[in-house]
Amino acid sequence: MDKELKIFEDYYSQFDSNNPRIKHKYEHTFRVVSQMKEIASSLNLDEKEYNRALVCALFHDLGRFPQAKEFDTFVDSESFDHGDKGYEILKELNYNDDIVLKAVKYHNKKEIPKFDDLTDMHCKLVRDADKVDIMLYFINDPIDNNYIIDDETIEKFKKHELLNNDRAKNSFVSGIRYLAFIFDINYKKTIEILLRNNVLENKIKILKSDINSEQIDLIEKILKEYIKERFDIIC
Repeated sequence: MDKELKIFEDYYSQFDSNNPRIKHKYEHTFRVVSQMKEIASSLNLDEKEYNRALVCALFHDLGRFPQAKEFDTFVDSESFDHGDKGYEILKELNYNDDIVLKAVKYHNKKEIPKFDDLTDMHCKLVRDADKVDIMLYFINDPIDNNYIIDDETIEKFKKHELLNNDRAKNSFVSGIRYLAFIFDINYKKTIEILLRNNVLENKIKILKSDINSEQIDLIEKILKEYIKERFDIIC
């Protein structure tokens, strides 16, 4: 992966490392690479595909750097789709591994198009590794407002659906949105990492400090039943 590390570092060097957003995404990138090592190792991949998985993780957020520099935001709807931007950057840099390109492009989309099995696997792997770090990073964020969860959110949980980013208007709903990421996890090892770090337990505890304990109880029940049915893990 030495060639790809050089590509990444050379590209990153164009940006101000003192910018908190830039620094955050640099650190996030290498945490995702670290998570990828554990998740990909659980699949017993050969060396080529293991290294390709690490490259997908390394490149997945390239589009975040110009996004932060040009728009001072990480909200795609207020700037550009950072997955698409990362794909464009790699093409401009003459990096042409089609599987990596697709994994970067689709890592942030609501759904992955149907590809061949190998491409599909790498797209799912990078989404898992990315979500692990996001959920770990925001695990202890405080909930600073009291909100009642609307019926649509509960219905989406019952249907095991992700919550759109535009629904996260406050820290309370954001916390619930991060929990819904579990519905888009693909590999058992990813769930094991989340449970090992008490992500579900701690976030539920923080949410329950609010007034909506009955609704949070229902969300917790839905998540635990889903994890048991989908991954055969009791939590």
